[in-house]
Amino acid sequence: MNRILFSALLAFVSVLLSMKLLDLPLASWIAGYLRTYGLDQDNTQVPDLLLITVVIMSVLCWTVYVLLRRRNIHDRLSTFCLVTGTVLPLSFVLKDFLKWVFGRVETRTWLSDRGAAGFHWFAGREGLSGFPSGHMLVYTPLLLALWHFYPRYRNYYGLAWSGLFLALIATQYHFLSDVIAGAYLGALLFLGVRHAYRRTGWR
Repeated sequence: MNRILFSALLAFVSVLLSMKLLDLPLASWIAGYLRTYGLDQDNTQVPDLLLITVVIMSVLCWTVYVLLRRRNIHDRLSTFCLVTGTVLPLSFVLKDFLKWVFGRVETRTWLSDRGAAGFHWFAGREGLSGFPSGHMLVYTPLLLALWHFYPRYRNYYGLAWSGLFLALIATQYHFLSDVIAGAYLGALLFLGVRHAYRRTGWR
């Protein structure tokens, strides 16, 4: 419990400091740097594969899990499929709900008119869905599941996670604080689902 509280406090302080000190200057610097090299928002894109990833991975995981359970097989793969098949749809629903609740101005919207990069509570919609980062909230628990159950390739998972973290900021999809919050919430969700299944004895 103390670890959870400490991590929550650390995440909160990191997000708050980023909002106050880093988000806007970093976004402005990146925008200026990209313009220097003839790049703009139209050609700095991150593919939005969240829904496709969630649907395909969830269906695949639950299919494999059911087939293994019917054969009375309880191994690492079945547990991985159970946890991943649960956490992915939960993370997708959570990111949509939180984006609607916070209604934060998106980075690209702010860069277009340099208005207030604030929150419009319970008004999340196009242009107001920056917080938290949905990509980080969905892909963090997926990569953590791989990290936990298949540790042999942890270096690759870490590179993939770091690359996504940086790409979301460099392509001006999110402020730094959006990405930090999404990563933390995704990690917390994974740990919560894994802990819940452990306590109930599900495998």
